[in-house]
Amino acid sequence: MTNNHRAKIDQKLSGYKKKYYLNQLLKGSIFSFTIVATAFLLFNTFEFTSRFDSTVRAVLFYGFIAILIGNFLYFILNPLLHLLGLRKPISDQEAAQNIGSFLPNIGDRLLNLIQLKGNYSGSNDLIKASIDQKENQLDQYDFQEAVPIKKNKQYLKYLYIPSVIIIAILLFVPQFFTESTKRIVRYDETFAPEALFDFNLKNQKLIAFRNEDFTVDLNISGKTVPAQVYLKTADRKFKLKQTSNTDFQYTFNKIQQNQEFQFEAAGFSSSVYKVKVVPRPKIKNFEVSLEYPAYLGRETDYIANTGNFEVPEGTKVKWSFLAPDTRSMEMHFQNEDTVYALNANKDGFELEKSLHISDRYEIKLENEYGKNNDPVIYQVNVIKDEYPKISLEQFQDTVLFNYIILGGNISDDHGLKYLSLKYRTNSKSSFKTHSLPIDRSKTTQGFYLNWPLDTLQLSSEEKMEYYLQVTDNDQINGPKSTKTGIYTFKVPTKDDLKEKLAEGSANNEKSIDKNIEQAKQVRNELKNIEQKLKSKKSLSWQDKQQIDDLIKKREELNNSLKELQEEHQKEVEKRNRFEEQKNESIKEKVAKLQELMDDLLDEETKKLYEELQQLMEEQAQDMDQIQDKLKEIEQKESNLEEELERTLELFKRMKFDFKADEITKQLQELEDEQSKLNEKTEEASKNELEEIAKEQEKLDQEFKDMEKDLNELQKINNDLKRPNALPDMAQEEQNIQKGQEQFQEAAEQKKKKQAQQSQQQISQNLQKMKQKMEQMQQSMEMQMVQENMNNLRHILNNLIHLSFNQEQVMKDFRKTRQSDPRFVNLSQEQIKIQNDSKIVQDSLKSLAERVFQISSFVTRELNDLNSHLDEASNYIKERKKGNALSEQQFAMTSMNNLALLLDDVLSQMQQQMSEMMGNSSGQQSNQPMPTPSLSQLQQQLNQKINDLKKSGKSGRQLSEEVAKLAQEQEEIRRALEEAEKKANGGGGKELKDAIEKMEETELDLVNKQLTNKMINRQEEIMTRLLESEKADREDRLDDEREGETAKNYDQQVPEAIEEYIRQKQKELERLKTIPLKLNPYYKKEVNQYFKRLENNNIR
Repeated sequence: MTNNHRAKIDQKLSGYKKKYYLNQLLKGSIFSFTIVATAFLLFNTFEFTSRFDSTVRAVLFYGFIAILIGNFLYFILNPLLHLLGLRKPISDQEAAQNIGSFLPNIGDRLLNLIQLKGNYSGSNDLIKASIDQKENQLDQYDFQEAVPIKKNKQYLKYLYIPSVIIIAILLFVPQFFTESTKRIVRYDETFAPEALFDFNLKNQKLIAFRNEDFTVDLNISGKTVPAQVYLKTADRKFKLKQTSNTDFQYTFNKIQQNQEFQFEAAGFSSSVYKVKVVPRPKIKNFEVSLEYPAYLGRETDYIANTGNFEVPEGTKVKWSFLAPDTRSMEMHFQNEDTVYALNANKDGFELEKSLHISDRYEIKLENEYGKNNDPVIYQVNVIKDEYPKISLEQFQDTVLFNYIILGGNISDDHGLKYLSLKYRTNSKSSFKTHSLPIDRSKTTQGFYLNWPLDTLQLSSEEKMEYYLQVTDNDQINGPKSTKTGIYTFKVPTKDDLKEKLAEGSANNEKSIDKNIEQAKQVRNELKNIEQKLKSKKSLSWQDKQQIDDLIKKREELNNSLKELQEEHQKEVEKRNRFEEQKNESIKEKVAKLQELMDDLLDEETKKLYEELQQLMEEQAQDMDQIQDKLKEIEQKESNLEEELERTLELFKRMKFDFKADEITKQLQELEDEQSKLNEKTEEASKNELEEIAKEQEKLDQEFKDMEKDLNELQKINNDLKRPNALPDMAQEEQNIQKGQEQFQEAAEQKKKKQAQQSQQQISQNLQKMKQKMEQMQQSMEMQMVQENMNNLRHILNNLIHLSFNQEQVMKDFRKTRQSDPRFVNLSQEQIKIQNDSKIVQDSLKSLAERVFQISSFVTRELNDLNSHLDEASNYIKERKKGNALSEQQFAMTSMNNLALLLDDVLSQMQQQMSEMMGNSSGQQSNQPMPTPSLSQLQQQLNQKINDLKKSGKSGRQLSEEVAKLAQEQEEIRRALEEAEKKANGGGGKELKDAIEKMEETELDLVNKQLTNKMINRQEEIMTRLLESEKADREDRLDDEREGETAKNYDQQVPEAIEEYIRQKQKELERLKTIPLKLNPYYKKEVNQYFKRLENNNIR
């Protein structure tokens, strides 16, 4: 029993403790809720009535939180932990005291029991009995009654008061708590006092981008709208712009940082708002690398901070962007649908792309807040590889048709690869290609090509097409080419050539006439100036101006002469190019005429004009020198006028020779073609005669054209000062025309036999006409040469007589005093010499118009002779014996020079005559040789020398005879030299020895040394000549036995060497035209020097 009681007592104490803490929890809850409700009511009342600022509201908020937490911890959490046994409850003694104090019946008994149990050790029975007794006594009581739970109802009154107030306020004035509680809870916000209107911020997001404008949009709603609304920041206040009745606006310019603001109007303020400033995505800097196509040979370029650029097509472009605050970047090209997302890396963004077309592109940037505001747009211009360009200037050789000169410029924007010449000679064939060298490192360059056409071997009437093509080095689209237009080069037909030659010849003739008129004007004006200045002591301005005008006119004449020379040279070259000239005589005449034209421009005359100009520019003008210079110039101008007239006449004769030779060739061609047609007729059937008749008509037309040429030849002949005797071919022409008519009738009637007979008649008459033309040319040439030779001998004899006469008069003058009556007689003899010289001069000038071999130096020497004779006569009249003797000496020197020059011309003519006779003999073997051989001529000369030696003549008579013999010996020597030259030095030692001995004989004859030694030398010369002629006959017999003649091939000499040889030859000819006033010995040495020069040129 005792143990049961003891257990019950413990259970009752445990139950008491639980109820005790339950009571504490209930009471604490009432107190806690009362305090919290009271605080809530008070804090809201304070805020509702006072509208504290954020600081006070923060104190209220956190104070309320502190009260709430404190009450919970103290009044609720603490008893709850004890109740749950999580904390140590009150001790049994405290519980006994509380129970004893609340239940008087128990009093201290429960406390004593607990104390006894605490002191009882189990050995004292008395104490044990006392414990059992007390437990039995207390077992009847319920300890939980000592906890007054119902007593807590009295505390509910404290909770009722704030609760009722709160509920009432919530029912009737809910905003009392809602607004004040909201302001306390949101203590960090600003709450404006309640107004009659509301501030409604229209901006959904208060996010602005740095350094950009940010606009705040406000709407006012309510019963009234304030007239002015302000935006208030921490330190400033701004008035909003009213955009409508209820809308207002304010813009933060270039906002840089976060910004707090609130609205204020009519004493009311809105809540505080905060603008968050964020960075907009942007490009800080960027670089563009341009990797050009490899064929351009350009290094990679880099461009910084600009997206506008210009690149060649095919360039690989790489964009590299440094873009802070950027999450992604895109590039969009206007002409493409693809959007390129740039690759992001640690350094930024990159994109690589090859460009082929020009385009605009936009760069778009984006981050978590937005995209770039302003569009980033650039333009890239892609330069297409253009087609190459070519410009061409060309010159076609329309004279000789030997070459085409092509020149111009080629260019390309990036580089050139090829320049080609395309040509074809047949319109149906493909073009051939000839590559021209170019410099591929240059984009612009010139080109030049002198295109020789000899390798193409273009025949008459054949044409060639050609063009130039340039190709660039485009590796992107492939090489592109540009070509010029197609040009045509056409070789003229025979008729075209004939017409061009006739036109050129007519133009040259007009040019010579024009130059003669110009020369006359210059000479007349020169005479006027010379006459005008005779009485003047100084030059006036008008005189100088007149002389200047004269010099200008002379310069114009020089230009005209140069142009004449060039045009004539072109005509000669054109004839040589298209007409093979086999007539050696015509060839020689052409060459001589060209020399005459080349000599028209006299360097001495040019120098005289320059000296005249210098005299005019001198301060102290010497009128005597000026007049002497004008006189010298006047003499030169006289020479030019005469040379031009002579050139004109020789040109006309040359024109006659060409036309005659052309007609002869035409007759030969007509004869050949007629013979071929005759053979065709013989083989044809009667039905084919109609076809042959058409071919005959063509030949008939060609014959009519030839007849026009015959008429033209007649006109040219009539225009000559001494016309030639033309053959009468009227009968042959009538026979040919009759034969042509008879053939046509026979062909129509298909009478083959009669047609053949008519054609035979035509052929025979064509042959007769050709023979007459050939005979006319041969006989006319031989007759002319023979006549000219006779005239030249006569002139030469007269000139020698004049020279001897002048020498004698000069000797007599030296011995005669001025007071001697013989002085007058000698003056008359001098005048007679002067008159005789004019006869010689007139004869020589007339002969020069027919003989091409007479050089222009002869004409100039004649004028010098005439001038010296005039001066000598004038000095004799003035009794200036010394001056007269000097002029007489000069005159005699001119006579000797003329004699030497004419002697050389005579030798050339003799050689020409010898060749003509030889050719005539070869063509007509039944005719005897009309001229003796050189050995026969030498034999005759030897006989004359023997006769002269035995005659015993002396003095003047001996001098004349010796001079004639020396002249004849020189002619034979020159003919022998020419023969030896033609044999290319193959004449052997005999000829060379004979030539040297002949020169010694000439020297002895000039020195009048008729010795036995010279007679023996002449016999040796005869022996050498006979041996040479014998060897020549044996060689001809050997050649005849061979049966085949060796062919001569022209050696192709490089053009540069040919030009060098031509220049050297011109220099040699100029040397030869220098007047040599030398004695026979020095003349011999000079001639040998010329020979060596000629031999060197030949080699």
